[in-house]
Amino acid sequence: MRTAALRSLLFIELFRVALCDSLGENIYVSRKLTWSEAREYCRKHHTDLLSINSQEELDKLTESARGGYSSSASISSSDRIWTGLYKDVNDNWKWSDGGNVLFFLWVSLEETLHNQSCVMHSEKGLQAVSCGEQFPFYCFHSSLVLVKENKTWEEALEHCRSLDMDLVSLSSESVRTKVLQTSTTASTAHVWTGLRYLSDSWLWVDGTSTAYQAWSQEEIPQCPAWSHHCGALFREGQQLVSRDCAEKLNFFCFKKSTQNVKH
Repeated sequence: MRTAALRSLLFIELFRVALCDSLGENIYVSRKLTWSEAREYCRKHHTDLLSINSQEELDKLTESARGGYSSSASISSSDRIWTGLYKDVNDNWKWSDGGNVLFFLWVSLEETLHNQSCVMHSEKGLQAVSCGEQFPFYCFHSSLVLVKENKTWEEALEHCRSLDMDLVSLSSESVRTKVLQTSTTASTAHVWTGLRYLSDSWLWVDGTSTAYQAWSQEEIPQCPAWSHHCGALFREGQQLVSRDCAEKLNFFCFKKSTQNVKH
């Protein structure tokens, strides 16, 4: 029993880590609401309902489901929760935050009844059900801020740090997806990231590992022009490019989350 409880706690904490890596944290809400009510609650108090951007996040959520989602003894556990996945008026599966479904489970989701337009999660995975059912849910609380002011790279970094934040680092595919989803309202085609060319190497200014690469044409610029020593995300191409550091662009600030909250 003790081993199972520790295993459950471990996977719940791993799930939270994955979410923090996705520029925010998931907040468990034990209150049972319909899908629309849950979305309204999340948008009022946090950012939006849970979205899942990689198979790794889905796997960790499934593992946490086996422990009842919440590790707190003061919160009643549940074997099912709402996700932000739903079918829109055009019969397309979408995330509540506006993102497209990038992967997984098309067969099971396509074979749903007409009134099964919202998706809940259990230890068996994702399942489409009636939106009027009532379940607990996770809210995503984003720590990502799109600043729609045009600034040079240095000015953008200074602005973020004046807010006790930093320019965003693209540490994984799920982070890149979340940044791209949030960038839809940006007023420039490129947005500054925390990537900088220093001492013959590309580095994230907050110290994040550069193991994950999202460069255009999958090639890291080994010897960029002296002016192009700053990294920006090209929204249309969805990849990193080197840009003139004096160029003025929109940018992302973020602050890594250190707390986990339960309601």
